[in-house]
Amino acid sequence: MSWIWAALGGAAGASLRYGIYQWLNRCESSPLEAVAPAAVVPTAAGTLVVNLLGSLLIGLVVGFFDAKSITDERLRIFLVVGVLGGFTTMSALGIEGWQLLREGHTVKSLLLILGQSVGCVLLAATGWTLARTLWGTAGN
Repeated sequence: MSWIWAALGGAAGASLRYGIYQWLNRCESSPLEAVAPAAVVPTAAGTLVVNLLGSLLIGLVVGFFDAKSITDERLRIFLVVGVLGGFTTMSALGIEGWQLLREGHTVKSLLLILGQSVGCVLLAATGWTLARTLWGTAGN
């Protein structure tokens, strides 16, 4: 029955992510431009915002659970796997990288972070190239 908690949380997290994307798309300019010049603000501001925020939130939630010795697995599944997993999978990378660093595994942490970051870009490029090859070259 744990999957129900993950599914409910996932729906909430994905809805939050969608809401942030929609809000950022309605802004005349990216709110990130208030803290950084337009030249360095990424074009995927929504993705950056949810990935950074999700990593912060998962750290806060897991840290809170650890500090308070909260062992309610349903709540953990709902919030961490569901809500934050649905909000962004980058949050999982953030907490896993932090846990490795906290445990003194600096090299493993860096390999995890770089491997996943580079791997995601390479897989996105591979998928894009494969789709263009299989289903034509319409659009960019």
